[in-house]
Amino acid sequence: MFTLPASFNAMKRTTFVVVLSCLFVASLTAQAQTLTLGSVQACAAPEVLVPVTGANLPDVGSLTLFITFDSTRLTYKSIDNIDTQLGGIVYSLNTTPFQLAIVWSKITPAQFMQKKLFDIRFSFKGEMAPVTFKSSCEVTNSQLQILTVSFLNGSVASGLPQITRQPKDTMVRPWALANFSTLAGNVQGYLWKVSSDNGLTWSSLSDNQIYAGTQSSQLTLKYVPPAFNKYRYLCSLNNQGCNTVTGQVTLSVDSVASVRDLAGANDLLLQNRPNPVTSLTNIEYTLPENGSVIIEIMDLCGRIIANPVREPQSTGIHSICFDATRLQPGLYFYNLRFRNEKLNYITSGKLIKSS
Repeated sequence: MFTLPASFNAMKRTTFVVVLSCLFVASLTAQAQTLTLGSVQACAAPEVLVPVTGANLPDVGSLTLFITFDSTRLTYKSIDNIDTQLGGIVYSLNTTPFQLAIVWSKITPAQFMQKKLFDIRFSFKGEMAPVTFKSSCEVTNSQLQILTVSFLNGSVASGLPQITRQPKDTMVRPWALANFSTLAGNVQGYLWKVSSDNGLTWSSLSDNQIYAGTQSSQLTLKYVPPAFNKYRYLCSLNNQGCNTVTGQVTLSVDSVASVRDLAGANDLLLQNRPNPVTSLTNIEYTLPENGSVIIEIMDLCGRIIANPVREPQSTGIHSICFDATRLQPGLYFYNLRFRNEKLNYITSGKLIKSS
């Protein structure tokens, strides 16, 4: 039986390693070698960082970069966050020709397989501005051979939402529907806020029995409690961490106007006796036709604390007994909604709970 010598097996292993190495180098060569100027969105902050990133650059011996930008929209400040491999880098802003010149070379090569080289800090004036490599840019390897590098340009743009329609002041009747809306571009999210102290403090809203659309372009109050008179609202708009707010608007609740949706609401003759009440009170009302009836007892903030009636009822005089024993002393409202195929009324009354 013939046996291969050990030296032959060793040679095969060496050949295999060399082939793998060649394939690895070839795969690196096949991948695009790039230097990229970042495209960034700036908020209202006065300064912004534009990164310069290298990809598939395993053996960089020198860099000669010339970068230009619109000086009416961007003001160059500095080069920041320089990678430690780029020790000795030199840079300056030249006026003739106008360009940011960056030069580096070193015997020990740098590796930028997918890594940031540095940031360019600009002062941003709020309008879209391109940041571009000039055609004279050059990258060499450690043997000073020019590499075939693609230079990809970037830009700085405003990331702030652009409000095109502000919300408006609104006046409604007590317990009626109210809407506030805004229109804007470049928006990822909305958040409505409310102030009950003339704009001194603000609270974020969430959807509940009164509010809907608190995280949309339109805020809806499904019914407006009288206590919400002179509440202020605004909407905070967000885009990738950039925030702006609409102007403040005021909700006015017209307590002088008749509380009705249609002219016949007063025909319901809603009242309660006795009033003020310590324990039991009779809520009396007259229905002009057969229809659906809902009676809700609410506190000053519009929170429903009782639903003594929610059913179809017939034409005529009705009376229910409401037990107010558990209520804290103060002012409450009772709200009657009547609906059928022809009519849609809403009216309310005041209930005073005494101690």
